[in-house]
Amino acid sequence: MRRLTILLALAALPLLAAACTGADAKQAQDLLAQSQVAAQSVRSEGFTMQVTLTGAGESAAVDVQGGMLLKGARAGDFYATMTTSAAPGAAPVDAVMVKRGPLVQMHTNGVTRTFPFPAGSKQAAAGFDLNAITPYVKDVTVSPVDVNGQTEDKVVGTIDGDALLKSLPGVSTGVLANLGASLGEIKVSLFIPRDSHLVETALLDMNMHVAKQTMHVAMSYGVASVNKPLTFP
Repeated sequence: MRRLTILLALAALPLLAAACTGADAKQAQDLLAQSQVAAQSVRSEGFTMQVTLTGAGESAAVDVQGGMLLKGARAGDFYATMTTSAAPGAAPVDAVMVKRGPLVQMHTNGVTRTFPFPAGSKQAAAGFDLNAITPYVKDVTVSPVDVNGQTEDKVVGTIDGDALLKSLPGVSTGVLANLGASLGEIKVSLFIPRDSHLVETALLDMNMHVAKQTMHVAMSYGVASVNKPLTFP
């Protein structure tokens, strides 16, 4: 499933504009509602993702490629191959996660482990989940852009990361609170082609502050294929 990390979940934050006003806010709301409708016809999806973390003069990156089945007899199955660059004090990691039916296999640096998929976990959905966190959206803009000769709508939202962080269960009294963690503003950009109406590219940019250290996080997510055969590892 695509939400392999909390960063990926952040990238899927809605930019519904109920908390904003103006023409761009209404247009963003309409575009994302249209995207939700289009996503209902997606049977399978391939994706790519890259996350880069930079701080204290060091950097690390995670590259992910994968796919998921959303409809049919194997709905809910997914795979993801992950490669990490060498982070300070750690060796590079190559991993493959595959879910087939009720089981998940994780292959990490030559070691394979099999375990049951967590009971009660929801199946991933195509497109980006547009859940009710609109109170944290501070600003929204919409503009047309040309991507390889194709017109797309670019929706850019600024999210109040600290307000969002405080709303998460257990955060106010948990480890993050004890470390004085803060997120500041989170900038999310979504690119929506006018022919498919699906969110096909998402970019996230934010600074995370933990224990007096600042880490810059940049993430890109792209849809590689829609309703095409997927080859599981």
